[in-house]
Amino acid sequence: MPGAAVDLYAWPSDAVLAAMKPGQLVPRTLLTTTTTNSAGKYTLRVQVARLETAAVDSGYANLEIDSPAGGSWFLPYQTGSLPTKPPAPVTVNLKRNATVNCGKDQFGHPYSFFAWTLVHHEHPANAVVGQGYIAPSRKTRRDWVNFQYNLGSGHTQASSLGVGLSGYGLDAGYSSSGAKTSTATRTEGYHNSHQSAWFRTEFKVNRYRGLCYEVDANTKVPRVNQHPKNACPRKWLPPGDPNVPGNYHYIHKCYWLVASAGWFGGSTQVHPRSVPATPAGNCAIHQAGDHFNNDFGSAIEWSNGFTIGAAIGIKGVNLKADFGSTAHTGYDINAVMYFKFNQRSRLCGTNGSEATAAILVVRRPR
Repeated sequence: MPGAAVDLYAWPSDAVLAAMKPGQLVPRTLLTTTTTNSAGKYTLRVQVARLETAAVDSGYANLEIDSPAGGSWFLPYQTGSLPTKPPAPVTVNLKRNATVNCGKDQFGHPYSFFAWTLVHHEHPANAVVGQGYIAPSRKTRRDWVNFQYNLGSGHTQASSLGVGLSGYGLDAGYSSSGAKTSTATRTEGYHNSHQSAWFRTEFKVNRYRGLCYEVDANTKVPRVNQHPKNACPRKWLPPGDPNVPGNYHYIHKCYWLVASAGWFGGSTQVHPRSVPATPAGNCAIHQAGDHFNNDFGSAIEWSNGFTIGAAIGIKGVNLKADFGSTAHTGYDINAVMYFKFNQRSRLCGTNGSEATAAILVVRRPR
């Protein structure tokens, strides 16, 4: 849409989000704003110093691109490396990615959007923070894999978790709207697994509501039917306005947003039956008694990574398949996958050898 306003916000730290009370506004920081050109395209430019100030735990800034005419999209941006190399550009297509938007009134003017208000602190949800695979075989049955998710001294360990957005109702119709990072605040260790394992820990979950409203006060507008009917208010008084007739704005529809609000803790394992494919050229031999630590897998997304839907009981959608179904943790010195070989075996990578691979599989020797 030509001439549409597009804003870039930074979200606060997980500690701030976890301490909020229902009814409070998320204290976002406006970093920059722009207007789309005649082709509907736009560029948001932010000074390095402002991005660094917006960074929370692990050196990531959790950003939101927002436009009443085009929806919202969330993305984490690593700011820790900005002083040493030029910032990497990020391309986001709101029209393609955003499944809901505020829409336009009868005169063709976009409805305005009012912030995000905390609705409820939901039950914690499991997210996969590490994966290791052992192909079943008599030759690999005594091998094992382990994982450790640590805070560490550098505070650099982060997990990127899916964000869900709904324009259908409080408890239905969520779809992916980007991702947000959360990080470990202590150390979580896991027991050794003699079979393939997804290592999971729980993250806090918050649910928020945003309002799409008519700018002109006391002007009635069509109301979108959302579930349940009383979840979205009919009228709204802007903060600071006196409570007098004529000050109220009519609501066209609401957004609902669910996202991580910090690490909660705990440890569980899921044991998948299948293992990823690994080219033979990516396999290296290990002798009995060897061990291998993997701290490289920094760009990996795992299916069924953030099982948020089952945890908070959203109706009419299986979030394990539709949204929040990916998560990734960048392995570093604070998150290590550990393999132990009790017999001669091969360690194979999905996208390279063990020296660079993101996902590793233990296989029997040829």
